[in-house]
Amino acid sequence: MKHVQYFEDFLDNEVNLNETRLKRLNDSVSAVSEFLSKNLKSYKKTKRQGSYALRTIIKPVNNHEYDADILLFMKYDPDKKPKDYIKKLYKCLKKNKNYKDKVHRKTRCVYIDYVGDFHLDIVPCITYGSDQYICNNKENVFEITDGTGYRDWFNDKTRITHGNLKRVTRLLKYLRDHKGNFSVKSILLTTLIGNAVYDYEEGSENFKNIPIALKTISNRINDFLQDNPYMPEVCNPVLPSESFTRHWDQDKYRHFRKMFDIYNGKVNEAFDATEHNTSVKKWRELFGEKFGELKENIASVAAVVAPRKPYAR
Repeated sequence: MKHVQYFEDFLDNEVNLNETRLKRLNDSVSAVSEFLSKNLKSYKKTKRQGSYALRTIIKPVNNHEYDADILLFMKYDPDKKPKDYIKKLYKCLKKNKNYKDKVHRKTRCVYIDYVGDFHLDIVPCITYGSDQYICNNKENVFEITDGTGYRDWFNDKTRITHGNLKRVTRLLKYLRDHKGNFSVKSILLTTLIGNAVYDYEEGSENFKNIPIALKTISNRINDFLQDNPYMPEVCNPVLPSESFTRHWDQDKYRHFRKMFDIYNGKVNEAFDATEHNTSVKKWRELFGEKFGELKENIASVAAVVAPRKPYAR
């Protein structure tokens, strides 16, 4: 059974980042962007990146902290090395009394730690010619990127699925985080999910609601995984030179492939079950006890409370 309303309720109540935390994130990003626009001379603009841009952020397990990314477009200076852009951003934020004790450097970004809530990763990006580059602070090299192109690619796929691609992405990220027994980076998982939607499927019945879209996408990903016993290369669909599997290995892939096959089987069992409680219980094997509602067995209740006929003499 599909249980469309149960999926919508489950996303709203258990999976999606709640409105209070989302507003806090948006307000923080606006404040940081405004400060940088006034105090960083090389500032051009900021844009959302990653799951923040795709709107696939989910509520972290046990209300822990989560990450959000923004691209900071900076004016290109031929006299500056990649690490200089990171350093310049870091120094600028350190001058702000609200950020000075929260700001830290990583390999490709400066992040602000809003303790107990989220990390905001600010990724410096420069444009040279028609290409965009981020800065590797440790190796002091520029790395080509196309974060906005990826966002557009994913949004096109989402449109084809009537918006359900984003919802399925959140559900599969929730499954990964709450099961905790397989590892796959969000960008790689999101790409596998997006690749399962074909450009010619505009208006397809395969995505008309959340559970149908979940079954379609899960089956297609599993077919791809089972057809590839050895780790395939999965690349950025808008930047083929960027491999999203570069940090994976065969052992991790083999385990992910095995676990996804198990969970895909449970998706099909739950979807195909014809009895209400059986279906809900099977969905709960995937998403936990807070999914859906079990119904009391009306037939058995009726048998208990039905008045007995008087004894016929």
